[in-house]
Amino acid sequence: MIPRRSLKSSAGRWLLASCTVAVLAACSGNKPPPPSPLQANPASVPAGVAWSQKLPAEVNFPLQVATVGNEIVVADSRGNVQAMQAGSGSVLWQASVGKGISAGVGSDGTTAAVVTDRNELVALRGGKEQWRIPLDTRVYTAPLVAGGRVFVLGADRSVAAYDGGNGFRLWTQKARAADDGLVLRQGSLLTAAGGALLAGVSGRVVAFNPDDGTPLMQVSVASARGGTDVARMGDVLAPASREGGSLCTRTFQAGVSCAVLGGGGNTVWSQPSTGSTGISGDAQIVVGSDDSGNVVAWERANGNPVWNNTTLRYRGLGAPLVAGNQVLVGDAQGYVHVLARQSGALVNRVATDGAPIRVAPVLAGNSVIVVGSKGTVTAIQAR
Repeated sequence: MIPRRSLKSSAGRWLLASCTVAVLAACSGNKPPPPSPLQANPASVPAGVAWSQKLPAEVNFPLQVATVGNEIVVADSRGNVQAMQAGSGSVLWQASVGKGISAGVGSDGTTAAVVTDRNELVALRGGKEQWRIPLDTRVYTAPLVAGGRVFVLGADRSVAAYDGGNGFRLWTQKARAADDGLVLRQGSLLTAAGGALLAGVSGRVVAFNPDDGTPLMQVSVASARGGTDVARMGDVLAPASREGGSLCTRTFQAGVSCAVLGGGGNTVWSQPSTGSTGISGDAQIVVGSDDSGNVVAWERANGNPVWNNTTLRYRGLGAPLVAGNQVLVGDAQGYVHVLARQSGALVNRVATDGAPIRVAPVLAGNSVIVVGSKGTVTAIQAR
């Protein structure tokens, strides 16, 4: 649990990337190759849809599904926010923030937080709005709700803390100058670990004291790759994988790396991987999908390759999820591919509503929760 205290500071301006991940190919003028045809489904392990619910509108912002125990909180692009029971899909509460949403959802099980496309941070409890405050910057990363506070990572690379009860700004820290490159319209790393607040900032993971925003340490996970603004984009993407003092992350279009958070922080290994989605992992492996549609697993301890599934190339894969003995990854045609954790081989496939799956799947209770771009929330059970 993060304790409560206070401090105030300031924020700055931001610069936004003109080509988001979803349209990078179009921006470059290159037509992507056709997707690989689907393999015959071996269905060698049980997997299927447990329930499905439809949100009122589509999801075209970088949604991060909040999970607390057996509860999930999701949102759509028109400002509808819903808490659901992960086991049954029953709606626990629902609310509308009255505006489109640019980032969300963060939740500690009591308070849920989103950021509107009008740069407003909104806190909800039990489906009722508690407070709403204006922000100085765009936000594309889901707020983190922890320790009675709401933490926000801005597109200007500022990090701020707000009182969860009334929205009073406690402190703000600017982690780097405003002219250090473009920013993606997608979620970056923002999480709590070992009493510290971790944020992905321009190819670095920076640890802050959550009490007052003081920087505690930083770990460089990527370096500049070229002379243009796009080549220098080094955002640390969400989701990431933390196991104890080991944090593994993907840096946009650069690579996957693992670092030790203790002792001042240092990178243990780094592997090149051209990707634009986050990663998942457990105590032994880390798994990511690259922009060509390869799903790759590395040993967490040393970065050695474990397996590489090349059968899903150019299918528009999202971020994978390691869940027990399986790895689940969604594609642009609405399929969820279930791979064997040990070998990466396809063991089953589950169809959703046919809409692209760009939201990272999450594990809640015994269900894997998948959200498609048309707003369909699907619970999949696989073992």
